[in-house]
Amino acid sequence: MAVLLSFLAIQAYSQVNTYSPYTRFGLGDIARAGFGQNQAMGGTGLAIQEENKLNYLNPAAYAARDSMSVLLDFGMSAYTNRYSTRQLSNRWYNGNFHHIALSVPIGNHFAMATGIVPFSSVGYNIKQEYDNLGTGDAIDYYFKGTGGIMKYFAGLSAEAFNRISVGVNMNYLLGDITRQRSITFPKNRGFAETRSVEEINISQVYFGFGLQYKEVFDDRFFFTLAGTYDMEANLKSAFSSSVTNYFQGTPGAVNDSTIIFPEFPIRDDRTEEPIIIPSRIGVGIALGIPGKLTVTGDYYLQDWAAVDNSPLYEEGFDLASATSMHAGIEYTPDFQAFRGYHNLMSYRLGGYMNESYVMIGDYQLKDYGITFGVGLPLGRTRSSMNIAFTYGSRGTLENNLVKENYGILTFSVTLHDLWFYKRKFD
Repeated sequence: MAVLLSFLAIQAYSQVNTYSPYTRFGLGDIARAGFGQNQAMGGTGLAIQEENKLNYLNPAAYAARDSMSVLLDFGMSAYTNRYSTRQLSNRWYNGNFHHIALSVPIGNHFAMATGIVPFSSVGYNIKQEYDNLGTGDAIDYYFKGTGGIMKYFAGLSAEAFNRISVGVNMNYLLGDITRQRSITFPKNRGFAETRSVEEINISQVYFGFGLQYKEVFDDRFFFTLAGTYDMEANLKSAFSSSVTNYFQGTPGAVNDSTIIFPEFPIRDDRTEEPIIIPSRIGVGIALGIPGKLTVTGDYYLQDWAAVDNSPLYEEGFDLASATSMHAGIEYTPDFQAFRGYHNLMSYRLGGYMNESYVMIGDYQLKDYGITFGVGLPLGRTRSSMNIAFTYGSRGTLENNLVKENYGILTFSVTLHDLWFYKRKFD
């Protein structure tokens, strides 16, 4: 299993799942957390506690199963994005592997889980055209970025008094981000074209903790309170930065002994600078009817403005305090029905509102959307397929920025099996 997880992580990491211009800033686009059930319910999950679902949003949820249940969850996502300015628009499609995770019991009151999920992604290709006010010559600026960060997690959860669950995740972030910039003069091929390339290699371990408290009243009503805390992560980051001049026309001369043709390196630096991911607090609540109805909501706070991340800064960009709110509902008509497959299905709906850690000028990037989906049981087993669709929007047309409308289709499979189960035959 470890070999399979590593292989799939490499495949996932090699693919870019965004062309958003907003991934140019910071560590890129922070991934939407959660698997199929969570995605269809607005990204909620801090207070969700189910035997047949793997919920890594709160490590305390791992213990919510019997002592013989084993869960394997894997999934993929497909994306469609439309980017618009006041004059132009274009559309982009893509799809890739999203996650794989495994959870197993350890005795009657403990469980563990491990898996690989995306943490952030970078993918953009931007061209800006200007005219030199002094000469009228055209100047083109190009910005291109690729890469991302994957998160490997391994967690342990314990249950006490049939009400309280606590858990801890050890998270390992690993990835590479490459950013390129260039300046060209399309009407003056004798001018030097300048290109700069910045590469960031990231790796670090950090820990997250979770708590859930659940009360059930006569199997007719339940409520769950939950909280999570992710510790600050001081990422080990290796930077390499190079700046090179290229001549497209005749050779250029710096002096009598130095000729530039076809390229002339100006700078080539390698340093190690820390990148800090601030601590994050999450609180959640869920209530409803066991096995039939769940209504849940989450809130997160992560203050990026409170940490010094000088390697991430650039002109016009700043870090902000990020907040997000999520709400969702799940309804299953009758999970014990003998007739009517539609009675066994779980119907899900949700929504979210996020204020990103990205601040462009005086505008804090906002992201909001709606979600819906279904859970499809595989026969009379506890395994299921989960389908979720997200439709959202972020950005603005004001201040020469870009409006982004997107749709995400997430497909995941949760396989349930029993270990240490002895069959008896007469």
